[in-house]
Amino acid sequence: MCTYTLTFDDKLMEKVRPSFANDTAMKTWLQNQIEVLLIQYIGDVKSYAQKNQPKLSERLRGIGKAPEGFDYKKELASRFE
Repeated sequence: MCTYTLTFDDKLMEKVRPSFANDTAMKTWLQNQIEVLLIQYIGDVKSYAQKNQPKLSERLRGIGKAPEGFDYKKELASRFE
């Protein structure tokens, strides 16, 4: 699990705070909202990548240009997770 520190305007938070029973409820709601945004973002990126996928011959040419230390097995395994 990753942890990030986010900063919000105090005036904004004071306006929304009464909508929640306590700080824990607000933190849970914020985390859920961020997760939804990230899932939507990933979906948008994948659909964009699929539409703009280079042809097989173009992808194969890129193999010779992989950075030093690139792990092909790890890359392929991550595609099928």
